Amino acid sequence: MSDKTVNQKETPTLWQLCWTYFLLGLTAYSMALLQQLKDLIARKGWLSQEEIDEGLAMVQLYPGPIFVNLATYSAYRIKGFFGAVLATFLFILPSYLLMLLLSWLYFRYGHIGWIHPILIAIEAMVVGIVLQVTIDFSSRYINGGKTALIAGIALILMLYGMNAFWIIIVAAVLGLFSLKTSQKNNGNIKEYEVVFPGKWQWRMVAIFLAGSIFVLLFVAGYIWHTESGELLFSMFKVGAVAFGNGMTIMPLLQQEAVVSHHWLTLKEFADAIAFGQITPGPFLITATFIGYKVSGVLGSALATVGMFYPSFFYTLVMSEVYGKIKNLALIRNALKGILAAFTGMLVFVLLSLGKVALINPATYIWAVGAFLAVRYWRINILWIFLIGVVAKLILYFK
Repeated sequence: MSDKTVNQKETPTLWQLCWTYFLLGLTAYSMALLQQLKDLIARKGWLSQEEIDEGLAMVQLYPGPIFVNLATYSAYRIKGFFGAVLATFLFILPSYLLMLLLSWLYFRYGHIGWIHPILIAIEAMVVGIVLQVTIDFSSRYINGGKTALIAGIALILMLYGMNAFWIIIVAAVLGLFSLKTSQKNNGNIKEYEVVFPGKWQWRMVAIFLAGSIFVLLFVAGYIWHTESGELLFSMFKVGAVAFGNGMTIMPLLQQEAVVSHHWLTLKEFADAIAFGQITPGPFLITATFIGYKVSGVLGSALATVGMFYPSFFYTLVMSEVYGKIKNLALIRNALKGILAAFTGMLVFVLLSLGKVALINPATYIWAVGAFLAVRYWRINILWIFLIGVVAKLILYFK
C-alpha cells in the first residue's frame, strides 16, 4: 500500500472508535456482526475493504472467536494497542451485562410455571439451529474423503469420551500430514504493505505486557485451587485452543462445563446456548452464564476474561507476523484438519442436545421450524427465538 493511500484514510478519535464498537456490540447479532463490522469500518474510511478481508483471512488461522478477533484486529490497525484494548472491551461489555441479567433471572425465576414450557421450546429450537450450523460447516470444510475421515474420527473419539483438546491436536497432526493446500494467496485478497499506528518498538513493548497478563492468567488459574480458579483455567483453556465462531467452540464448552466439571446440566447448557444467541455481540458470552452459575458475579467476570483474553493476545501477535506466514502450506493444512474435526464434534453436540431437548412430538416441530427458518427463509436467529417465545406464551395462556 502506498503512503498516499495510507494518508487518505480517515483517522477517528479514540472516543469515536470506542463509541462505534460499543454500539456494534449492543446491536449486532450472529453473522450480522461480521457484515456490520465490515460495513461500518469501510464506510467510515477507517480501513479499506481489502484490509478488512485480509484481517478476516488472518483471524481464521489461530484460536478464538472469529468476529471478536476481527474486531480486535481492526481496532489495532486503526488506533494501535490502546485502541484495541478499549474497543474490544466495549465491544464485549453490552453482551456481558445482558447475559449477566439473563443469568440472574434464569437461576432466580427459572422455576416459575410458565418459564419451563418456554425453555423447552427454546432448547428444541437450539437443536434446529445447531443442525443448520453443522450442515453449513460440513459444506465448507468437508471437501473430500480425508476431511470426512478426520471428522468421523473426531466424532468417534468424542463418543468414547476423549478430551476435546486432544482431539484438536490429533486433527492438526492428521491435517498436517494428509491434507494438501496451495501455497498461493487464497482468494482475491490484494497484497500490500501493512501499516500499524505507532513505532514498532513500542508495539512490541505493548505486546510483551499483554503476553505477561496472558501468562499471569494461566498461572493464576493453574495454582488457584478453588472452584473460581478452576473456572478461570477451564475457560482460559477453551479460549486458548478453540478455533472458529461461537458454534464451533460449543463442543469444548460442553466438554468443560457439562462433562468434566458438571457445572451445568445438558438442559442448562442448551438454555445457555439460546441466551448466547438472543443477546447481541459475541456468541461465546455464554461463558458468562457458566461463570455466574459457578460463583456469581465474580465467576461471570472470570469466565468472560478467561474466554476472550487468549485470542485478544493472539490477535496482537498475529497482526504483526501474519504477513510473513500467511502463505505457508503447513499452517493451512493443520487448520483444515482442525476445522474438519470440528464438524464431527458438532455432530456430537447435536446428538447430545437432541437427546435432552427432543422429548415429545411438539419439540420436534419447534426444532424443524427453527431449522427451516434459519436455513431456507434466512430469518435472523434473534427473531426466530422471539417469535418462538411469543408463540409459546400464546399457546400456554390460551
